[in-house]
Amino acid sequence: MIRCLIIDDEPLARQLMESHIRQVKNLQLVGTCETAIEAFEWLHREQVDLLFLDIQMPGITGLNFLKSLKSPPKVIFTTAYMEYAVEAFELEAVDYLLKPITFERFIKAIQKINPPREQPTATPPSMPDEAIFIKVNKRLVRIAYPDIYYIEGSGDYIKVVTAAVTHTSYHSLNKIEELLPEQRFLRIHKSYIINLQHIQFIEGNLLRILDKELPVGVTYKDALFRKLGHE
Repeated sequence: MIRCLIIDDEPLARQLMESHIRQVKNLQLVGTCETAIEAFEWLHREQVDLLFLDIQMPGITGLNFLKSLKSPPKVIFTTAYMEYAVEAFELEAVDYLLKPITFERFIKAIQKINPPREQPTATPPSMPDEAIFIKVNKRLVRIAYPDIYYIEGSGDYIKVVTAAVTHTSYHSLNKIEELLPEQRFLRIHKSYIINLQHIQFIEGNLLRILDKELPVGVTYKDALFRKLGHE
């Protein structure tokens, strides 16, 4: 059993990591901390094998916290910032996860721990509970897959469109495409990813979703029809 400690000042990020950990049988969550100071106290009184460590936190950063430990546990960094990756791996981090962290990416990180006492086995969430977390302003917002109609990319930003609200996030469309399950979502244009279950109709190079006509790019059209069973 791998005993884990979460260190992150964002409540939603802690909740997401707790959910991921509880789905893996050989992981045991021993506690959560908002600051490095709290984490020091936990490490003094508990055996901890693995830290899920944020970088940008009030007071001591995650990197400085790790440097201060004489015999640190294994560490997986969980952060919204790409620019610290090189330094993190110089500190022998197991992995470097960029928020929002999907369960699939989480499992890949766990499998890098060598040697695990048992192969990580997961109980995936039921279909209605499957969701993605995206950063909107300073919040991690949970959006269930069935609620997503389409995603529009524009430069470094995306718009995640649901029936009720449109969320804007600093994120690339290419990156969000990697996080979404391919059985549900498909890229149909350089600027659009759609939820296949919400297609109303396709006519020519246009596709209707949520009373909006979206362009189907020439290079994406064959893949779309194959996905729909029309070669």
